[in-house]
Amino acid sequence: MRARRGRGHSIDGISSNVLGDLLVSNFFRPRSEVEANSKRCNLCGKCQAVCRRHAIFLDRKRKIWTFYPKRCHLCLECVSRCPTDALRVVRK
Repeated sequence: MRARRGRGHSIDGISSNVLGDLLVSNFFRPRSEVEANSKRCNLCGKCQAVCRRHAIFLDRKRKIWTFYPKRCHLCLECVSRCPTDALRVVRK
């Protein structure tokens, strides 16, 4: 049996990666999220580039910083990478 790259094994037609994400997002929701200070943010895009879960989206033309909390696993790479310290973790 050959291993598949990029996909988990399926359980009744549902990929184990999808099943794992559903379990994590439904049962272990974090009680905090990342917030951006609009006065300090220069929209450099380093937070978006380092985010593995694609939880941050920047639109430089409209000057909008969007955060998707359901995608975030709070690894805090974006907070540590921000050069202007515009990101912080806030309790819900």
